[in-house]
Amino acid sequence: KVHDTTPFAVQAEVTLKTNFFGTRDVCTELLPLVKPYGRVVNVSSMVSSSALGSCSQPLQQQFRSDTITEEELVQLMTKFVEDTKKGVHAKEGWPNTAYGVSKIGVTVLSRIQARMLNEQRKGDHILLNACCPGWVRTDMAGPKATKSPDEGAETPVYLALLPSDADAPHGQFVSNKTVRPW
Repeated sequence: KVHDTTPFAVQAEVTLKTNFFGTRDVCTELLPLVKPYGRVVNVSSMVSSSALGSCSQPLQQQFRSDTITEEELVQLMTKFVEDTKKGVHAKEGWPNTAYGVSKIGVTVLSRIQARMLNEQRKGDHILLNACCPGWVRTDMAGPKATKSPDEGAETPVYLALLPSDADAPHGQFVSNKTVRPW
C-alpha cells in the first residue's frame, strides 16, 4: 500500500517476484498441460494501464510491441527491480509503482503467451487473456472498494467459461467483460 514504509526497492522485488515471476512460473509449468479448448485467465489490473502511461515512451513502445519475447519481458522486469535498488528507476523511465509494473508484466506476458499458443497450438483453440477484476473489497483494496468479491469475479469467470466455439478474446486485456486497448 502507499503508506508502506518498506524501502521501495524491497517492495519492488517482492511485488515482482509474486505478481509477475510467480504468474510466469505457474504458466510455464501448466500451459503445456492445458487441453484443447482450454481457457487461461491471468489476473492483472487497470493499474497496469495507468502505469504503462507513466512509463517513458521507449518503455511504452517495448511493452506495446507485438513482437516482444518472454525473454525480453523478463529482462525488463528484472531491470526495473535492479533500477529500484540503484535508486535510478525514475530516471530510467519507470513509474513509481511496483504493483503497476508487476501488472504491466502480467498483461504483456499474457499477450506473449497468447501469441505463442497461436504459433505452437493453433488447432487447440486455447484462449488466454489478462483481466482486471476491478476495485474489489478485499484485505488489499479495503472496505471502500466499489465491487463485492462476487462482482469482481464476473470478468475472470466470463473469460474462463468462454464457449468452445469462441475464438476471441485471445491475448487481450479485459475489464468489465470488455476488451480494453493496450
